[in-house]
Amino acid sequence: MLLLGITYKPDIADRRETPALPVARLLREREAEVHFHDPHVPGWSVDDVPVPRVDDPLAAAADHDLTILLQDHSSYDLPALADTARLLFDTRGRIFRPGVEVL
Repeated sequence: MLLLGITYKPDIADRRETPALPVARLLREREAEVHFHDPHVPGWSVDDVPVPRVDDPLAAAADHDLTILLQDHSSYDLPALADTARLLFDTRGRIFRPGVEVL
């Protein structure tokens, strides 16, 4: 599983009260292999266990079974993610279809 945008709000580095923490915990409880990308966070641990960071979110989205968008940082190309990801779950409320953003 790939988590994108692990901060509390878009385009900041603040991780206090991030929704990514309970999501990562839940995925790990179910034995999922969790990776993350966030342009504002160089490293991240959940319960003192490091979560591997990917450098290229588009390439990683193509390699992971599920990509979960938690924060839609302005540096993310959302239509490209929708086209590239095997499966994209956008927690921000948009529905993506390849090549088209549906609101």
